[in-house]
Amino acid sequence: MEKKYIRVQVVGTALAYICLMLFSLFFLFAEELPYRIFIVGGVECLLLCAAVINLMLLPKAYAYKGFAFREHDITYRSGLFFPSVVTIPLGKVQQVSIRQNPVSKLFGLYSIAVVNGAQFKAETVIPGLTEARANEMKTVIMEYIQHGKIR
Repeated sequence: MEKKYIRVQVVGTALAYICLMLFSLFFLFAEELPYRIFIVGGVECLLLCAAVINLMLLPKAYAYKGFAFREHDITYRSGLFFPSVVTIPLGKVQQVSIRQNPVSKLFGLYSIAVVNGAQFKAETVIPGLTEARANEMKTVIMEYIQHGKIR
C-alpha cells in the first residue's frame, strides 16, 4: 500500500468524528431535555477521546494492512484487534472494479474491489493503490478470468 494511504485514513477519520461532534450539538436545541448542556459536553468529550485514541491507533492498523498478488490468488490482510486474512482464488473472481472516494481522490489513490462467488464475504476491497498499480491489477485479473491463466 502507498505511504499516502495513512493520510487518507487520518483525514477520513477526522472528518467522521467532526461530523459526529457537530451532530451532537443538535441536542442543544432540545429544550425539553434537562441538563442538555452537560449531556452535550459529555458526549463531546467522549467523542474527542475516541477520536484521539482512534487516530493514535491508525498507524498500527496501517502497518498491519497488506496484500499479496500472486500467480493464482490475491490475499488481503486487515484488522488490528480482529485480524482477518482473505484469500481469493483468481479462478473464482466474477468482477473487478476500480474505485475512488472523495478523500482518496485528494491524495490520488484508488482502491480495487474484487467480487468473488467462492466466499461468504463476496466483495473484498484493497485500498491505497496508485492508479497505475490498480489498473495493472485489474488488467491481470481480467486476463486470468478470460484466458484461465496469467500471460
